[in-house]
Amino acid sequence: MVQVSYSYKNREFYQLEDSIMNQIAESGKRMLFALLEPIHDVLITENGKIRICLDERPNIELEGFSAPVKHQIECTLRGEEYEN
Repeated sequence: MVQVSYSYKNREFYQLEDSIMNQIAESGKRMLFALLEPIHDVLITENGKIRICLDERPNIELEGFSAPVKHQIECTLRGEEYEN
């Protein structure tokens, strides 16, 4: 199972308090899962967390994934071809 959360100033959010921000966050999660759809079969066997950090330097952190799957996710998010 893959979880997606947002992080801001060292606080983690699964749902944001502001309804407009929550709609934007949910839209972001849907787009993320759409990007990762080609590797759905690989992700289904993993227990990991994708944290979208919204601090000064926004980034995406991957936790709990095996090294090959983490590399495959990173390649997919960058739009690169994954090579075994």
